[in-house]
Amino acid sequence: MRKNKDLPRIITELRGYFASEGLETSASISRATGVNQSQVYRNLFDSPKRFTKTHLRLCEYAKIDTQDEAADPRSSDILMGALASVWDGSDVHARRLADLLFAHSRAGMGKSTNGRALEETANARRKDSDNR
Repeated sequence: MRKNKDLPRIITELRGYFASEGLETSASISRATGVNQSQVYRNLFDSPKRFTKTHLRLCEYAKIDTQDEAADPRSSDILMGALASVWDGSDVHARRLADLLFAHSRAGMGKSTNGRALEETANARRKDSDNR
């Protein structure tokens, strides 16, 4: 599962890339990338509040991924401990817990772009196991 990097991290990576290329001013970055100088300045040097198309164009130019791989849920002691304390060990209960997690995700708690794909995969597995 992937998640968006936070904006300050993206800006740091962009500025680091451009500095390594000898492009440290908004004018030099603008000339190299073809992005308007005022847009470069606003988006890299003037405390932007949100991720913009300009950030995306600059990231594409610099070949910087705007997303991170999310941690494997199995590596979370907190999550695994909570699951171990509530799960009764049955497939039926596992399905119910999964349904609760998907409902929570649909309710607006950080639905990722591939969350629906994960849910569809889980539903397909559930149907497959029900048919056995």
